[in-house]
Amino acid sequence: MFRPEVLVFMIPIVAIVMGVASSMLKTHYEHKERMGGGGTPENGTHRAELEQMSRIADILDQRVKVLERILDDEIPNWRDKA
Repeated sequence: MFRPEVLVFMIPIVAIVMGVASSMLKTHYEHKERMGGGGTPENGTHRAELEQMSRIADILDQRVKVLERILDDEIPNWRDKA
């Protein structure tokens, strides 16, 4: 079927290709996990923290808007002075 001379070259080539393919596959799945497709419990905790921080940022944004409205009513040109 195969001559021994051909087999001598095919074995190392197949080994190299399999090594490269397995490392590429491993890298792909690590990247996918890092980007949020992993579904690990740690990822869920991280997402909950982000949602909580987003809610806090929304509250702070509302407070800043109220303070700016108060300043606009009390000191109309306060933005020009800053």
